[in-house]
Amino acid sequence: MKIGLLGCGTVGSGVKEIIDTMNSEIIISKILVKDEKDIIEPRMTTDINEILNDDIDLIVECIGGIDIPLNFIKKALTSKKHVVTSNKKVMATHYKELIELAKNNNVSLTFEASVGGGIPWMENISHIKRVDRISAFDGIFNGTTNYILYNMMQKGVEFDYTLKEAQALGYAESDPTDDIDGHDVKYKCCLSGNAIWNTDFNLNDIIFFGIRNISKKDIEYAKNKKYNIKLIGQGQRWGSKANLYVIPTFLKNYENIANVPHNLNCVRLKSEFLGESSYIGQGAGKFATAHAVVQDIVSIYENRNLSFPISEKIEIVNEVSSNFYIRSKNLNKFNHIIEEKIDDETIITKYIRLKDIKDFIDKDTFIAEFRLYLQE
Repeated sequence: MKIGLLGCGTVGSGVKEIIDTMNSEIIISKILVKDEKDIIEPRMTTDINEILNDDIDLIVECIGGIDIPLNFIKKALTSKKHVVTSNKKVMATHYKELIELAKNNNVSLTFEASVGGGIPWMENISHIKRVDRISAFDGIFNGTTNYILYNMMQKGVEFDYTLKEAQALGYAESDPTDDIDGHDVKYKCCLSGNAIWNTDFNLNDIIFFGIRNISKKDIEYAKNKKYNIKLIGQGQRWGSKANLYVIPTFLKNYENIANVPHNLNCVRLKSEFLGESSYIGQGAGKFATAHAVVQDIVSIYENRNLSFPISEKIEIVNEVSSNFYIRSKNLNKFNHIIEEKIDDETIITKYIRLKDIKDFIDKDTFIAEFRLYLQE
């Protein structure tokens, strides 16, 4: 099987390194790079048409972004070439269009590496779905924010300090917006829900909040109450309706997921017969993500069916209700829903629907779900 690799950055170079050392019938014959100065070996080119017009069987997209990779993926599928991508943003944004294009051209489009990095998340979704019905999923889908929150809990430092540390270590981008504002987890929840329930959720219907405004003060409150804070993405389905949302969450510190350290991911499924199953591992990084890409390539080479059909229409209604921790310099707009006032800037709300208060959360407010537990 001949591979055309689009992009040879962090993930792409990892894919190249793994495949070049596999000593199998799977070979990379062409590599697309951005500039002429990046060409350092005969397989490399700056011309996408040189790859699409060649006798290549499968295209691997590791460019990132939306517009350029979307164009390349569509051209590859139309040229009846299988596609493997690690690009959660383009897949979540154009899911239905791309899935249907692959189906119409009788080729595979796979995206294991787009959610959970090296965790075989999509593989396990497929595995459980064969004999069971999945009703819910949740978890830590972003290693950058987990690293930040873990270090704030462990070291008692402020958010900005830990973010800079994460950037220095390569865990966070120079522009960390997608991670810290929750966009990254939103994409991953959308793709997870689509795969689990054979649907095509509207990305814009997902409620999401990030950790940009978290402070040492919030961490200290969590510690005193024996909670840890994690950025959790989750979904629940009942009939033709679903909740899909992303929010920082206070979790009791005896819960396994509350103690996931460093930049690891931990994702969970709940199904009728198996119950709860959990998967933990590296959620990002060169070889973790490249490993998932190559697994998809091998599966296509072995003629395994990795497709997720779009066969059900499910509406995101976000009827989720809980208590919420809110810290704001303007608490007046929350006076009618206060359950407990912690100080002049911080409250715990009454049990209320998230969608009823989301529009009151401004850019400077920190909100987190505050899960109440039955007394032990």
